[in-house]
Amino acid sequence: MNIIGTTLGGRYLVIEQIGEGGMATVYKAKDQLLNRYVAVKILKHEFTQDDEFIKKFKRESIAAASLTHPNIVSIFDVGEQDNIYYIVMEYIHGQTLKDFIKKNGKLGYKRVLDITLQIAMALEHAHKNGVVHRDIKPHNIVITEEGTIKVTDFGIARASTVSTVTNTNKVLGSVHYLSPEQAKGGFSDHRTDIYSLGVVMYEMLTGKLPFDAESPISVAIKHIQDDFVEPIQIDSSIPKSVNDIVKKALEKDMFKRYQSAKQLIDDLNKVKENPDTLIDNFDETQSTRIIDVKDVDKALKKKSKRRFVKPIFITLSLFVLAFLIYYLYNNYFTVKDVEVPNLIGLTETEARAKLEPLKLKLEVEGKEYSDKPEGSIVKMYPEDGIKVKEGSTIRVKLSAGQKKVLVPDLKGLDILEAEILLKNNGLVRGNIDRKYSDTVDRNKIMDQDPKPNTEVIEGSEVSIVISDGKEEKFTKVPILLGRTIEEARASLTAANLVLGNITYGYDSKYIENVVISQDVAAGVTVKEGTIINIVINKKEVEQTQQEQQGNTNNQ
Repeated sequence: MNIIGTTLGGRYLVIEQIGEGGMATVYKAKDQLLNRYVAVKILKHEFTQDDEFIKKFKRESIAAASLTHPNIVSIFDVGEQDNIYYIVMEYIHGQTLKDFIKKNGKLGYKRVLDITLQIAMALEHAHKNGVVHRDIKPHNIVITEEGTIKVTDFGIARASTVSTVTNTNKVLGSVHYLSPEQAKGGFSDHRTDIYSLGVVMYEMLTGKLPFDAESPISVAIKHIQDDFVEPIQIDSSIPKSVNDIVKKALEKDMFKRYQSAKQLIDDLNKVKENPDTLIDNFDETQSTRIIDVKDVDKALKKKSKRRFVKPIFITLSLFVLAFLIYYLYNNYFTVKDVEVPNLIGLTETEARAKLEPLKLKLEVEGKEYSDKPEGSIVKMYPEDGIKVKEGSTIRVKLSAGQKKVLVPDLKGLDILEAEILLKNNGLVRGNIDRKYSDTVDRNKIMDQDPKPNTEVIEGSEVSIVISDGKEEKFTKVPILLGRTIEEARASLTAANLVLGNITYGYDSKYIENVVISQDVAAGVTVKEGTIINIVINKKEVEQTQQEQQGNTNNQ
């Protein structure tokens, strides 16, 4: 059935198929009401023919929709249209953990601890809310582009238990991650998820599965009765503490396994801090065991007559049944839906005050730079207007204000070098001015605004001043004729000119010791610093010239 282009629920426009599993096909869709992309998971046709399954699917999906946690893919909506049963979920850019393992092979134990911890936190949240996944496997775990781990398919996984566990073809994709109690078809609870997570952890550490065989039935039997090769025997670099966590998670006896996700989280955190830490062994005295009814019967025979056993057993059964009904009623039938208010722009304190009357919790996931006031909420999830269960957690991000950077020193650089340096520091070049400089080479930066090491907002402009080199100034040559050497020197200095060679000659029109000639005429415009040569009037020069003339005539 081609549903591309179909609008589901009057708001979800199906755009393209992005994935397919054993039970459902996943599509990318546009939520036209909230103007955002979502993932829509549509049940395959063969499952829509099973009325019992559909009822369970609806019930479990609604329960899963109440889960709000950073490591759980959120469910926004559950619906039916023209015999199409669908779940609307958070759209995530990323890859499944299975694809990640296939691509990278076995992972380092530190990365494994980090991924396992995030999955365990998702399970802890779900288990506290009465939701058991029952199909934890790398295929149902997504790694976002930012590296966050998210567990998906809570509703569909639990609803599928009855329909798939007895069907060899359907169980094939999950049999490697089945707990022994699931493989037996017996009672299972939240500890089933812990076993499956142990298998996932084993696969991440070794790149292999703890049990494998040619047929699904053979694999299931191995889960029930075979021992696995410990991870540390495959890779000796794995710390013993990490190996022991896997062993404890993969205990075939539910009562020897981790009894809660919280216990597993505690051990994971201990090992992250100190890989040499010791993992506690199982202590039967610390666990509550289910005692066989026959054993109870035998014990009661020794203390009282047999006729009292049956009434006591009935009384206890009624008490357990009453407690179970009370628990289910309080946890599943009295939780109200509330509409998420708009928290954008509020401070953390203001947001908590707004959520408290609605019985909603606030979780700050961190901060990000923005142009909004520092400390104000800039993102929230779920978004305002979405209905959630009382007790749900609203995740928000706070503004860290606008990001600030230090202005680099651009002096002595050319324009290209400056632009590259500015870009690397998150800044852009601003205005360019040019000035003469006696100290900075031509076309090099001589000044900037803001000054170096000034803290400014990322993306700010930095204006620069570029040197045109030394300025060539001009002046007019003064009149030096008739002036003494000292007067000539002073006149030239005043005009930023330099007195050059001084020679002597004679001119009867001038008195002794004054300038009678200059090599650059007065009034001529020349560069400042030009050298001006002069001739000084001397009587002795005339006599010497006359003597030289006489000697020439005699010859």
